[in-house]
Amino acid sequence: MEQQYYKLPLKIASVFDESGRRLATCSEVNSIDQYIELLLITCPGEHKFNKSFGCGIWDMDFENVTSRQSWQEDFSKHIIYAIQTFEKRLKEVSVEIQVNDVARHDYSLQTTAIKKEVKVYVTARLVSNNEPCKFYYALYLGPLAAE
Repeated sequence: MEQQYYKLPLKIASVFDESGRRLATCSEVNSIDQYIELLLITCPGEHKFNKSFGCGIWDMDFENVTSRQSWQEDFSKHIIYAIQTFEKRLKEVSVEIQVNDVARHDYSLQTTAIKKEVKVYVTARLVSNNEPCKFYYALYLGPLAAE
């Protein structure tokens, strides 16, 4: 029997309503996917009960980039460290990122903001059965410029 995991976001109200529904569940891979996404979007210090939970990439959000390659390597290292530290259901974790500048135009304010779009590709193996798995996330980092 395959183990079931709770699906995020948790809808606690469904447990207490009259229908007697249970919390939604998902597969191990979907649970890991949701957990990594939560890990990536959490800045260390934000989690009330575990101040180290999160990913150090947010310290790099407004960093002055002198070497794009060095910045990408550091960004990847932060992700690998966070996954290896907090997601124990994965092993052999590797990360590839692609960085693009994306312009967002606000026609009402007559401004253009340029953000970094970071595409994150995570490849790993499940500890439970040694199966390979892949995950994809798109992150948008700070307004780099506005005109």
